[in-house]
Amino acid sequence: MMSAGRGFDQYSGSSHYRLHGQQVLVYQVVVVVVVVVVVVVVVVVVVVVVVVVVEVVVVVVVVVD
Repeated sequence: MMSAGRGFDQYSGSSHYRLHGQQVLVYQVVVVVVVVVVVVVVVVVVVVVVVVVVEVVVVVVVVVD
């Protein structure tokens, strides 16, 4: 999808849309931060769901006993 260090050259019809130097670095940092945040949120949601399911199972087992 992304060519190394050149931005999205295949999508840039003119030089107006090309990213160079510092802009590419900033863009890559922003992408990495967004990906990390999304992964952390997904992991937290999965952990919360697992904890809730375990709690419900424990409550059901206790009530049945």
